[in-house]
Amino acid sequence: MMKKLIPTVCILALGIASPVFAAEKEEAKKVAKKQKPRIEVCFVLDTTGSMGGLIAGAKEKIWSMANEMISAKPTPEIRIGLIGYRDKTDAYVTKVYQLSNDIDDIYGKLMAFQAQGGGDTPESVNQALNEAVTKMEWSKSRDVLKVIFLVGDAPPHMDYKQDVKYPDSCKLAMKKDIIVNTIQCGSMGSTTP
Repeated sequence: MMKKLIPTVCILALGIASPVFAAEKEEAKKVAKKQKPRIEVCFVLDTTGSMGGLIAGAKEKIWSMANEMISAKPTPEIRIGLIGYRDKTDAYVTKVYQLSNDIDDIYGKLMAFQAQGGGDTPESVNQALNEAVTKMEWSKSRDVLKVIFLVGDAPPHMDYKQDVKYPDSCKLAMKKDIIVNTIQCGSMGSTTP
């Protein structure tokens, strides 16, 4: 009788414990998801003609940086946005691609950027940076790392009266917990210390 009772008690105990273990496992998944780092990054790229000899390398570097973030451990939830910029008289001043977790789509858009236009040395850096801060659909959460990388070879037009100047955009970025980094391409005299 005792021999029959022990397996029955064990089976009963397993039946009761299984839902408890399943619930604990589900709770552990929720905790792991909560602890997963979240990153939002916007790459703002100068696509003017002066970037002609530099844009391929710039795009390669941008994608290398994106891949470093994507493959970080623990694996983050990541959204990437892009802004290509030129100048007022070009085919476009900015091309804005919203933050997205569709990495393949963002890669295609990045690779499609071509260096054309510009003409004068200063470019619409002010407008591009301001749009990165104000037009991207950034998370409101303080738990998300929010970063802008401004990549280019030319200084901003400070003579465009209607532009929000970069110091003001940087202050606004700070209020929104967005980190702004710059990456210089080339060695244009007006952009080097």
